[in-house]
Amino acid sequence: MKKIKILGAGLSGLAAAINLAKAGIEVEVYEKNSDCGMRFHGDMQGLENWSDKEDVLDSLQKMHIDVNFNCTPFRKIILSNCERDDKFSFDRPVFYLVERGNFEGSIDFGLKKQALDAGVKINFDQDIQENNVDIVATGPKFNHIPAAVKGIVFNTKSPNIAVGLVNEKAAYKGYAYLLIANSVACLCSCSALDKTETEKINENFELSKKHFCEKYNLTIKNEKEVGGVGYFSINNIYKKDKNIFVGEAAGIQDFLAGFGMRTAMISGYLAAKSIIENLDYEQLAEKKFGDYIKAGIVNRYIWEHTKIDNYLTVFDKLNEMLKGTSFLYSMYNFNLVQKIEYPIALQYIKKQYPEVL
Repeated sequence: MKKIKILGAGLSGLAAAINLAKAGIEVEVYEKNSDCGMRFHGDMQGLENWSDKEDVLDSLQKMHIDVNFNCTPFRKIILSNCERDDKFSFDRPVFYLVERGNFEGSIDFGLKKQALDAGVKINFDQDIQENNVDIVATGPKFNHIPAAVKGIVFNTKSPNIAVGLVNEKAAYKGYAYLLIANSVACLCSCSALDKTETEKINENFELSKKHFCEKYNLTIKNEKEVGGVGYFSINNIYKKDKNIFVGEAAGIQDFLAGFGMRTAMISGYLAAKSIIENLDYEQLAEKKFGDYIKAGIVNRYIWEHTKIDNYLTVFDKLNEMLKGTSFLYSMYNFNLVQKIEYPIALQYIKKQYPEVL
């Protein structure tokens, strides 16, 4: 079999490379930055564990990806709207907290090591044309950015905690969060704003920071800025000409909360599987992600129509239904209610977010 070329050494590209190399295929990866994870600076992100009945760590093992990175499970979360805090406990970890960046212990560093150990050649500081590669794993398309993230990472003496904050002034049409694991914290505001709207983004972040600092009496040391963008699409491109698209490059992202690491690695695995076993990647990807993406569209539509009374009604409903991860699983697998709501939700999204078309 010919050598496979991959553009992008993010999670999806590395997942594909690892699987191809372990199958005995020669793999070459091209990365425009000088190392893996360079667009992150210690950001803490959740590896979600609710969209599938199988634990995500077990799924990674089945995809031939080892957990050789720091990974802290969280079974309890707090949801706040600045007026009310509700605590939720789950029957299994609702997510695993990982670090992003080009340092030992991060998930980016871990997957890079696995790829190199498998024999993958990674060419850093090289950005070649898409038509010269087989798999495109370049992450967000920066000309279509419907969401922005601004935050900080820092050292603190505060105990481990996971808090989500929903408040339009703290995170417009989005959410803010405080994550603390083993004396390292990440505080961010994620807003449905274009990255050019810096004044509003900064205002959102400052209000979030003020709330978390006062509420949890935070001590902040060695503060560093983090942030990024969120890319979503309702017209996913899994293949174009001879190119296979994976991860955010294919628009595979949760439209409600933006969790994308798990789907990124799955898409990379499926891309490799399609090459190894001579299968149709488009069919594999559509089967795996089609309903997931449709569910996210409906979830976003419902969420934006339930912010009356500062989400208090939402809090009451969640207290009724969030008795474990089964309700979250249903939310991400296109249940009957979502199927009924989908046509209306799709038209709403097309009107409100024309950049995702």
